Amino acid sequence: MKLAGTTVSRASLHNADYLKTKDIRVGDMVVVEKAGEIIPYVVRSEPGARTGHEKVFEFPKTCPLCGSPVERDKNGVFFRCTGGKKCSGQIKNILRAYARRNAMDIEGLGVKIIDQLVDSGMVNSIPDLYRLTLEQLLDMERMGEKSAQNLLEGLNASKERGLSRLLTGLAIQHVGDGVADLLAKEFGDIDSLMAASAERLGQINGIGPILAESIHDYFHSSAGTKTIEDLRDLGLKLTEDRPTSSQKSGVDFTGKSIVVTGSLKKYGRDEIEALIRKLGGKASGSVSKNTAFLVAGEKAGSKLDKAQTLGVQVISEDEFERMVTGKV
Repeated sequence: MKLAGTTVSRASLHNADYLKTKDIRVGDMVVVEKAGEIIPYVVRSEPGARTGHEKVFEFPKTCPLCGSPVERDKNGVFFRCTGGKKCSGQIKNILRAYARRNAMDIEGLGVKIIDQLVDSGMVNSIPDLYRLTLEQLLDMERMGEKSAQNLLEGLNASKERGLSRLLTGLAIQHVGDGVADLLAKEFGDIDSLMAASAERLGQINGIGPILAESIHDYFHSSAGTKTIEDLRDLGLKLTEDRPTSSQKSGVDFTGKSIVVTGSLKKYGRDEIEALIRKLGGKASGSVSKNTAFLVAGEKAGSKLDKAQTLGVQVISEDEFERMVTGKV
């Protein structure tokens, strides 16, 4: 359907509390609006339009892939499979997160290859990726020698990505790109991070008690500890280089909130936001009077309008590139 000028095909409803509070059922007619003029948001159901065939949605009690019990997050709203390494779906999702561009950026490790590796039993964990051999890969369906060699080279190159990108890829609950950068800058190496108490983690600006507990629990679980020790033995870099003045090209965004909006030609969204964080800044998702500047691509929309209303500096993608590289 058309909504505020764009075609909307779906609006997700994954929060059990929200479904219950709004009394939204399977088969309901619903009212949808764009939250922040961007994200499709289900406002309410229309009880008067019901036919009597609508049903209350029941979250599954067991995982549809491995049959393990499903549990709701402590202090949260999400339901998760408890199967761990027994669940092929969990393993695949972890590997996809690990291989993505903003994490370990592993060339050749796409969704179909991950599915084959897990389904064949060759890979059951992140460290297993680094144990793959050329002979194993050549036994896979539609895997030629060149593709296999490229994948092995991509895996080898990923060993040097550093602590921040490794933390991004480990799929620790609640830890995204920004939090991974915070942790890497704060501790500098994996051993210091693993030794930190939940209280110490919670003292970092931007990390609350629930997130601190999640990080602490991961690094003190048998699975988390084994993953890190295996990756250490396999030669991965578990430290984060401190940015030097030459790396920064004289640019320091420390303490600055920067917003990126619109379609960019030279950078992916994750890529430019990672660069902002690397230079000390905060990649924010909303414009406010505290925004240092806004990088506007094509079709910038409401964020550009708000920046102009608030008098926030607006620069183009080319201007941003010149700023961070020093090139004229």
